[in-house]
Amino acid sequence: MFKKRAFTLIELLVVIAVIAVLMAILMPALRAAKELARSSNCMANQRSLVLAYTMYADDNDSRIVRGHVDQGNLNRPMWVLPPIDQSGAYISGVPLLEDRVRGIKRGALYSYINDHEMYHCPGDNRYQSGATEHQRMYRSYVIPDVLSAARKGFHSWTEARYKYFPKRLEEITHASLKYVFVESEFQNPNFNYDHGGWSFAPWIDNRWIDELATFHSKSATFGFADGHAEKHKWVHTETWKIFNEDLPISTLLPAPGINEDWRWCWEHFPYLDKSEKPR
Repeated sequence: MFKKRAFTLIELLVVIAVIAVLMAILMPALRAAKELARSSNCMANQRSLVLAYTMYADDNDSRIVRGHVDQGNLNRPMWVLPPIDQSGAYISGVPLLEDRVRGIKRGALYSYINDHEMYHCPGDNRYQSGATEHQRMYRSYVIPDVLSAARKGFHSWTEARYKYFPKRLEEITHASLKYVFVESEFQNPNFNYDHGGWSFAPWIDNRWIDELATFHSKSATFGFADGHAEKHKWVHTETWKIFNEDLPISTLLPAPGINEDWRWCWEHFPYLDKSEKPR
């Protein structure tokens, strides 16, 4: 009979080393595969949202849905509502997930989708790990503020340009180049939901106002007016640092050159004044 022999310490260390090498090789590939699945799911969500957006306009004489979300206009048809209780009243304290979902379901687009998970990017972990309990957001997507449908006089710096804000879907020309949904994780400490829309005012100066999300490493997804979605990779390190809050949001982009990421967002921004170009 053969006598059973245990591993020697040297052999055991060799096995452990081999396993460690294999893990080092496989883990980046596994992470990349996981991120690919997340971003594919996210873009599918964006396509569904854009489809609902266009169907709403088709049913309302081409008028776009109100993209600016706030608790002061709960009786107006906004695309989503803030967190609400069963009676439809805004919850000003710490909402539960069901309160956030209820606000989504009472929004004007939900009847075209009927799935609240379409409003949530799988890479968005804020609800599990939000900085403060009242800011543990669930909804990952935001409509640019210029697509508010009715917000004249809301900001003094937009008043003169209100005529350039699309009010009807048919006004968004070159639909394959203009996004209508973005990923945002900008969190105003005064609100327990993603208040308003995504603010971006390139006619003021070459800086960001609201951050875009960091759910996909150094990329973000966008939903375009023609129904497609795409993942855009950020080019400049400072863009990533601003969105990741390693640089202040007020950081001006370098001159005389211009940040390619900021330029890309401006060139694809759903704004009607064609005479203005990125500086």
